[in-house]
Amino acid sequence: MPLVLLLTALLSGCVTLEGDPWAIYDPLEPANRNLYAAIDTVDSKVITPVARGYRTVMPDWAEKGVSNFFRNVRRIDSVANSLLQGKARNAGEDLAGLLVNSTLGLGGFLDVGSRMGLRHHDEDFGQTLAVWGVTRTRYVYLPSGPSTIRDAPGTAFKSWIPSVVLSGGYTFWVGAIDLLSVRADALPLSDARDQTALDAYVFTRDAWYQRRKFLTFDGDPPVEDLFEEFEEEFQKDFEASVHALGI
Repeated sequence: MPLVLLLTALLSGCVTLEGDPWAIYDPLEPANRNLYAAIDTVDSKVITPVARGYRTVMPDWAEKGVSNFFRNVRRIDSVANSLLQGKARNAGEDLAGLLVNSTLGLGGFLDVGSRMGLRHHDEDFGQTLAVWGVTRTRYVYLPSGPSTIRDAPGTAFKSWIPSVVLSGGYTFWVGAIDLLSVRADALPLSDARDQTALDAYVFTRDAWYQRRKFLTFDGDPPVEDLFEEFEEEFQKDFEASVHALGI
């Protein structure tokens, strides 16, 4: 009950926020930046090197299989949230994919469902709340990565699913492999960020917001919003370039 009351209080704060419902809202930027810097230091010095080693040591088929397994377990979240959003067809497709992968796919190590045309819709509780009207929300950077007050509970729940499904089988080492698998999958994205971003914090935050909006609209956001985002990003890039040149 205390958890429910806390979640209700947090979400009520999201609902009352005014302004562009999809605009980036980062009133806690100084604190977020400090935590980002601390987490990024740990990530760059410890987690990323280990993830690169994991990717080097693991055969491609085994690495893919581990990623498939944990992704398949977390598909339960997509089934539930598709139903909460009234997307019965998506829920059915995700459930079918979950069952096929868990049986014919050897517990999920093989993504047989995708080969059969069963899409993974990747819905979560943050998207569900956005569909329900909780759109404008405060950005927060957490130890797990970028998030918002709206999305944080769903992210925590999704991370928790394997430990519930596997119960006693989700040992410390299984959890470590889960973490390394997720981080290894994200290496191309973080490498691209490090090579191109003038401000890694802003790049991470803005990319995350755009990705969440893309997912909420199932890959088809309003056309006028796309043009507005393009103009805003062009302006930001132009101003960053001018600043870098000292003009």
